[in-house]
Amino acid sequence: MSSAQHARGPRLYVFSGAGLSAESGISTFRTGNGIWSQESIDKVCNFLTWRQNRDAVFHFYNERILEKRDALPNEAHQILAAWQRKWGTERVRLITQNIDDLLERAGALHVSHLHGDMHSMLCTSCDLRFPKEGEVYRLDTACPRCGEVEAVKPGVVFFHEAAPEYLKLHRMQLEMTDDDLFIAIGTAFQVVSPESVLPRERWHHHKRNFLVDPEPRRTEFFGCVEPEFATVGLRSIESRVNTLMMVR
Repeated sequence: MSSAQHARGPRLYVFSGAGLSAESGISTFRTGNGIWSQESIDKVCNFLTWRQNRDAVFHFYNERILEKRDALPNEAHQILAAWQRKWGTERVRLITQNIDDLLERAGALHVSHLHGDMHSMLCTSCDLRFPKEGEVYRLDTACPRCGEVEAVKPGVVFFHEAAPEYLKLHRMQLEMTDDDLFIAIGTAFQVVSPESVLPRERWHHHKRNFLVDPEPRRTEFFGCVEPEFATVGLRSIESRVNTLMMVR
């Protein structure tokens, strides 16, 4: 560890998927009876074809908004938010595939949403991302910069769409040291693989790689596997994380 890193202590990288919010009543997309087993990705989440199905796309994401309206952060969200408040955003990086805001509502100070969010809209004509007005997405929303309507979509990243936040995964690979901690929570690794997140030297049962998932996959990457739901699994490793994050 360098002297600079020694002074600040190890970093904690948390990579979460839909399983983090499942206990808050938000549906998963792939595991179990997930959303993609009932809906067509090509119809409602394909950047190449979404404008042909614009009504269905807006209806689908408005259903997701209504689904999360009464959802509350669960204990797993609260634990992660507490860690970030305790050690700061420089040492605790929360990177999620989720489009909900439950981490922020639990008190997290900064969250990177790899796949966008349900609070913004994107004009695909001029690339302006802007806040949506009101609770739901409106089909008649015009881009405030160029005035386009038909080119405006929900701010969720679709399949085949550029995802600028993925640059943070590459930075993570470059900056992660052997002393840093990595926790994957509630992800099937079908969209983002461990190989694209972890540096090569941490690919084989690294003792500071933690996996929390009731149906764990790609376990060969993790030295600690908790085959539990997010709340139980994080509670189980909380004391170990606190110890490892202490500045030595």
